[in-house]
Amino acid sequence: MNEPRPDGSGAIHVAIWVLYEQAEARVAAALAAGGHLVRGQFGPAWRTVAYAAGSEVDIATTMSRD
Repeated sequence: MNEPRPDGSGAIHVAIWVLYEQAEARVAAALAAGGHLVRGQFGPAWRTVAYAAGSEVDIATTMSRD
């Protein structure tokens, strides 16, 4: 997040590490709960999902993105 929010609210960005085999299910669950994909180009190593308030979570694995 590069700019302050106009309403003064804050946002957080956290990373969770999951087994590679669980990553797709975790991303799908986050999207089903109302999140939206912010960055997916680094998959399957990690993807970033955000929810309406703007907070983001990286769903990461130990797999390299290279």
